[in-house]
Amino acid sequence: MKIYGSKDARDEPRKGYTLGILAEVPLPKEVSSVGFFRPSIPPQGKLRNHYHEGSMEFMVFAHHSQIRMGDEIYTISPGEIVLIFPGEPHEIIAGAEGSSPLIIKLPNNPEDIKFLEKGSSVDE
Repeated sequence: MKIYGSKDARDEPRKGYTLGILAEVPLPKEVSSVGFFRPSIPPQGKLRNHYHEGSMEFMVFAHHSQIRMGDEIYTISPGEIVLIFPGEPHEIIAGAEGSSPLIIKLPNNPEDIKFLEKGSSVDE
C-alpha cells in the first residue's frame, strides 16, 4: 500500500499556473479496462477485509477514514489517495461522517475479489 497526500505533491510551475503532481504510477501493460466505483459506507461501518489477486485499486477519499491492512491501521485524511497493490488484504473503516471513496480498479475484473471474513454492513 502507498498513501499519496497533497502535502507530498511536487509543484511544477507552468504557464499561468502551478501543477501539483501527487503521483506517477507505472501500470502493467496488460490493463485492458478500468472500473470506477463509489461504495457508500455508513458512519462507523466498514467494507470488510478482502483482496484482489490481479487488480490494483486507487482510492480517493473525501472523508476521514481508516484502512486496516493486517494488524496495521492507517488514518486517511480527505484528499489523500491510497494505492492498494494486488494481493494486499484491506478493509475500509468509515469515520463519524461515513465514507464514500472513489475507487478506481484496474484492470476491472468483477470476479477478482476474495473476502477474508464474514459479517459486514457493506459488500462489494
